[in-house]
Amino acid sequence: MSKLLRIGFGAAVAALALVAASASLAVTAKPSITRFTPSTAKPGATVTIMGKNLKGAKAVEFAGLKGTFKVVSTTKITAKVPGKAKSGKIAVVTSAGTAVSSSTLKV
Repeated sequence: MSKLLRIGFGAAVAALALVAASASLAVTAKPSITRFTPSTAKPGATVTIMGKNLKGAKAVEFAGLKGTFKVVSTTKITAKVPGKAKSGKIAVVTSAGTAVSSSTLKV
């Protein structure tokens, strides 16, 4: 009986270890930007960024300058163009990586 108890306990510990390892290895998908609107905006204007895996964004950058932003959903962010922004790409930074727009925002 003690062998069965040890095997049962060992299996339970192994199962818990597997669950813990799976949770720590959970990979968040890299973000991507599919489009943004408008394509031309002045400093202070709000830009809507559409893409994938945007939830959990840590920063939104306009040509390297951080802007204030709100994550609306996993596919949508609204962000304000910073005061000193110049024309350039938009980037969304998450823990899984950085997405950069394929087109340029004209400021």
